Amino acid sequence: MGDRAAAAGTDQTQPRSVGDRNVARALALLEGDQAGAITIAALRERGVKAPAQAVYTLQLAGYGIDRVSCEDPDGRRTLGYRLHRPSEPVSDRLAGSREAGGEEA
Repeated sequence: MGDRAAAAGTDQTQPRSVGDRNVARALALLEGDQAGAITIAALRERGVKAPAQAVYTLQLAGYGIDRVSCEDPDGRRTLGYRLHRPSEPVSDRLAGSREAGGEEA
């Protein structure tokens, strides 16, 4: 039982489902964005299979994310997202959203 508890404790930092991996990937991309916003298409191209769902999950976890108008590489106006910098640690926010909403993928 002790080994099982230890294994469960280490899994807390690793996304366990496809949905969790999409949310983690979207968050990493939003945090690393230097252009001011990242388009929905760019999120998809970088491996987020359901960008809107991932962003919604992050918003439920307490992240401030703006939906903004931006330009795609061809110069056309499109929608994108911009992350407000969090004031509390990321792991605390994501852990809170999983506890409140369960684990659905």
